[in-house]
Parts: sequence; structure tokens; C-alpha cells
Amino acid sequence: MTPTRPKANMRTCRFELSPAYAHLEEFCKNIAQEFAQSNATIHRARNELKTLHVKGEALVVKSFKVPNLFNRIVYTFFRKSKAEKSFKNAQKLLDLGICTPEPIAYIEFFKNGLLHTSYFIAKEWPYDFTIREPLLEENFPDKEIVLNTFAHFVHTLHHQHITHKDLSPGNVLIRRENLQMCVVDINRMGFSSLNMKQKLVNFSKLWAKDEDLEKIITAYADKEKIDVQEANTIALHYSQSLKRKKGLKRKMKALFTKRP
Repeated sequence: MTPTRPKANMRTCRFELSPAYAHLEEFCKNIAQEFAQSNATIHRARNELKTLHVKGEALVVKSFKVPNLFNRIVYTFFRKSKAEKSFKNAQKLLDLGICTPEPIAYIEFFKNGLLHTSYFIAKEWPYDFTIREPLLEENFPDKEIVLNTFAHFVHTLHHQHITHKDLSPGNVLIRRENLQMCVVDINRMGFSSLNMKQKLVNFSKLWAKDEDLEKIITAYADKEKIDVQEANTIALHYSQSLKRKKGLKRKMKALFTKRP
């Protein structure tokens, strides 16, 4: 049978639910209302995250911003949505032995035949801090041990041909006990081998101070069995370059938005 196209103004829903969480099917179908009614926001920027407790499960729900018209067409017909990529990437990471919150479901809502809103649901992963705190706080407890452990964690990712394409400070959660690390915000991941330059560039978005980045890269180079000085030179170059570009972009934005 030939599938029918959605009628104009008709809103349809598509979702995938992990079999272990079949008891949350109705919740998933009603996620738009459930999300709107909750005031437990833990992060709000381009996208919004909330914690919800449903049928004994502690969940984190990510609501993705409605794409512009061009991207609505792209995500409907040519690419997986960010919600679906988050779900699939989480499954793949766990299969590879990399810690990420357990994926429960992704849900997509379509309006006028195009992707409109989408959600990714994962099991809450309690943590004590992110990599941001040791990068910002000079006297963070056991700072050097944490930075070394983080370097080894990223080496493990790269060794398994995994690249977190948004390796920013808030996207690595850490438990104090055993310094267990967990990656989040995983809709942009790469699963292919990297050359050394690509590996070192991957650290740029940490926005780390030069001295902290040097500590991280030194520990990473030791695990990678590469020249420490050369590795630091490359990593620092791309980190500083990104900071300059971001700084210039902010200045240009301020210049053109400044009121007379």
C-alpha cells in the first residue's frame, strides 16, 4: 500500500521507544503536554532540558528548538533529526562501552508534513560536577587528577574512533567516586578514525586556560605515545584560534547591534 502524505495542518507523531521502557509509551505520546506543564528546567538556551519523574523513573527530557523552514525540509526527507541522532548515538556509545545516559525514546512531531518539534528522553544520570568546574576553579579539589583522568577518557573515545563534536565543558558529567565520566549532548558525534591533528583540535571547545590545556594534552600525549611538545603546540594553536574567532564574532555582533 502506498503511504499517504499528511494533510495540511495535520500534526503527526513518530517515535521510537526502548523496549525496556514500554510502560512509558503513553507518556511519550503526550510528551509535548507533559513537557510544557513541567517547570523543572535544568538548562535553557537554544534547546531546553527538564527533569521529570514518571512511574518511578527519573528522566531528563530535551526539547529541541523548532528548525527553520529549510532545516525542517532537510530533517524530514534527508537527515535524521537531532532527537533521533541523540537516541541512536547513545545506543552506539553504550554498545562500545562508553558512558552516556541510557536512552529511552525520541519523539518527533510533524506539522504540515514537515518536522516541527522533537524530544529526546534519557534516564537521569546523577553527577557531582562537570569538567567545567575544574577548568574554572583554580583550587578545585584534586584538579590535576581530574584533568589527567579526563585526558585519558578522551583518549579512550579517540582510540575507539569516537569523536564528540561538541566537547565543551558542560558536556562531560563526572561522579566524584572513581571519577567516572559520562558524555551528554551527543547528537553531533563522529564514528571514524582521526589523524593526530583532528584529535588535538577536538580539545578546542573546552575553552580551557592555556596552562590547564597543557596539563590535559601532556597526559593525553603520554597515553597516545606522541611528542608532548608538538602535541601542546598544535592543541594550543587551535584553542587560541577558536577563542580569537569567538571574541571577534562577539565584538562584531555588539558593534552591529549597538543602539545609536
